[in-house]
Amino acid sequence: MKVLLIIIFTIASIASFWQFLRSKYKLSPLLLMLSAWFIAIAISQLHLSSLELIWPIKYWYLIFVSLASFVLGVIFVDKVVIPTDKEKLTNSLGMTDTQKLRLIIYFLFAISLVALYFFYKKAGNFPLFAKDPDAFRFAADDQVPGLINYCAQLARIFIPLSFFLIFFQTFSWKKHWNLVFFSLIGAGSLILFTSRTQIFFIDLWVMALYLLMRKPNFKQAIKFYPFFLAVSIVVLAAVPLIRQYRSYGADYLGHITGINIASGNQIAKAFLPIYVGISFNQQALLRAENYYQTHELLYGRVSLDPFTNLLGKIIKPLNKFKSHYDLGAIFYSWWNTGTYLFPFVQDFGTAAFYFVPFIIAGILTLVWRYWESSPNFLSLNLYAYAMFFIVMTVYLSFTVRAEMYIDLALLFVSYFFVSKNEG
Repeated sequence: MKVLLIIIFTIASIASFWQFLRSKYKLSPLLLMLSAWFIAIAISQLHLSSLELIWPIKYWYLIFVSLASFVLGVIFVDKVVIPTDKEKLTNSLGMTDTQKLRLIIYFLFAISLVALYFFYKKAGNFPLFAKDPDAFRFAADDQVPGLINYCAQLARIFIPLSFFLIFFQTFSWKKHWNLVFFSLIGAGSLILFTSRTQIFFIDLWVMALYLLMRKPNFKQAIKFYPFFLAVSIVVLAAVPLIRQYRSYGADYLGHITGINIASGNQIAKAFLPIYVGISFNQQALLRAENYYQTHELLYGRVSLDPFTNLLGKIIKPLNKFKSHYDLGAIFYSWWNTGTYLFPFVQDFGTAAFYFVPFIIAGILTLVWRYWESSPNFLSLNLYAYAMFFIVMTVYLSFTVRAEMYIDLALLFVSYFFVSKNEG
């Protein structure tokens, strides 16, 4: 039965992704969402760890309820909310001031270098070079102000913006050598923080931009995507392995999860973090749903954490709205991520499976149709960003991370700066 489920959901994922690329509803957030969740379901059925619970019927039901809710959200916004002339195309990409965009990239690059210096001065090192990268990362969060921490990793923004400019103008070494140089420096600086999510974020954003801007045929795609896929795989495998080896020694992840891998099987060891990330995030969601059947719900406080944590330092009364929960009581104390639904389950319990995907689907559909009807600097980058969010819904509760809201604010500010006035 397990093998059959894996085969069925893997085929469903491939079919959904093919439809995402080629069907009438090409590049729809619905098809990408289904593809991401179907492959996550397939991978999770391997149950390689004795710590993983077998999915009960109720959890299967809730997962399909969430997917059905997402489908309804897309259909409702697409058919009811958006006006009927949504297909009318207004290409305003040419209204982008490329010189101003270069200035933004240069500015973000310079700010990141300054922030990297201050990070080093305050923390004394970078996670990659620390004896215990994991412990150092948590200590640095306390030692280094959040704004410096964020700005030190601004490569997550200026690298995709550099590629936007390259795709917009068609690459040439004469015009874009400095953008390539900035991107290489930026990628190296992000690796210092041993965060595979940051690198994968850039990878997906850039790949999505290429798809949205160039609309490549198969021959073009085969020249471009393998390099970025290779980077994704290498970084997703290498970064956690380096971090875990330096922090905990060899085979830590296999030991703590109870997954046995032969010592000589380096390929399986390399992909173990990816499997654990996907499958254990489903386990976290399952256990959260069970936990909040008998424990007090947080009624929106978790979802508001990015704002109350920041503004609470200035407006003290807001601190009473901060969430307080014991993650170790919900799941394992060493596991601190979940799917995009995890924080909403903490806030609203089982009801989150019914209404949250509907709302998220509506927002993503608006962004999708905005890009389709008016491809411009903002719509292209917003939807490329949305594609990252959709893929990572199986892996990360991104809505409770403050950087998402700062990223989006930067995109909006940049758009107003680089937009040319008509006439």
